[in-house]
Amino acid sequence: MHKNGILAIAVVVVVAVASFAGAAILLLGGPAASQEEVKSTIVDDRGKKIGFPDYPQRIVSLGSSFTEIIIALNEGDRLVGVDYSGAALDGLPEGITDLGKTSSLSMETLLSLEPDCVIIWNFGMYQDLIVDMEKKGLKVVALYPRSVNDTLSTMERIGEVLGTEASRLVDELHARVNAVLEKTASIPEEERTRIYLELASMGGQTVGSGTISNELIEMAGGKNIFDDTAGNFPASEELIKERNPQVIVVEDSSQRDNDYFYEKYGVTDAAKDGRIYRIEAGTLTTSPRIVDALEDLARWLHPELFE
Repeated sequence: MHKNGILAIAVVVVVAVASFAGAAILLLGGPAASQEEVKSTIVDDRGKKIGFPDYPQRIVSLGSSFTEIIIALNEGDRLVGVDYSGAALDGLPEGITDLGKTSSLSMETLLSLEPDCVIIWNFGMYQDLIVDMEKKGLKVVALYPRSVNDTLSTMERIGEVLGTEASRLVDELHARVNAVLEKTASIPEEERTRIYLELASMGGQTVGSGTISNELIEMAGGKNIFDDTAGNFPASEELIKERNPQVIVVEDSSQRDNDYFYEKYGVTDAAKDGRIYRIEAGTLTTSPRIVDALEDLARWLHPELFE
């Protein structure tokens, strides 16, 4: 009887210990925890790791930069929805849904597309929307490239999520960037061409320090006449003339022709020397075409280096 009692107590202890250990393993995410098999992962610009059990086939892109990257990777047919900024891009599949502005996105319409991946800008204004989408079971990748290198890195990261080879495209773009830098990087400060850049897509605002457009100007061997102010902002006509740019570049989406700008800025060296140029709309952004913008700027700022 005494031995049987001891045996019974021992069994209870073993069972209790085993149960506790199993619970601990579950809590710690050990072998007993059920984990989703993943084919691709990304740590987005929130620092959040997102895993995909299969490579996404129904993608919603809420940013023209990301849409352009997906198209450049020859994966445009995976897109089922885009925001208004990407709806007019070449390479989109027929019948794709234009979701309008991200800030006024219809959640009902988004969910009806049954996306297996949503790519969105990691802006502060979108954080509540991101949380709401994730609560509804969507896998959301929030990105915020802020530089040329960030842009090329973002291409690689999106390629990894899609299971698509991006390194060849990224290597080609890196080579083109380096080809420009080899010509411009050693230009002394006093020989850098003064430039005024006007963004028609932002209501005629110019660019200051901390912007990707300012980075492009510096890489191209230029001196932004407004690099003493941060961000994008409107600049007065008087101040532009006072700072006397040697080159003026206007985004091509402006409805005004070049004659307008030559007349408006006629007292500047840029106008006197015939150096007012139009840059293709959409290139001054974090998409593969950013390298086109860099090459154009470098040729306009320092044509002698490209003869």
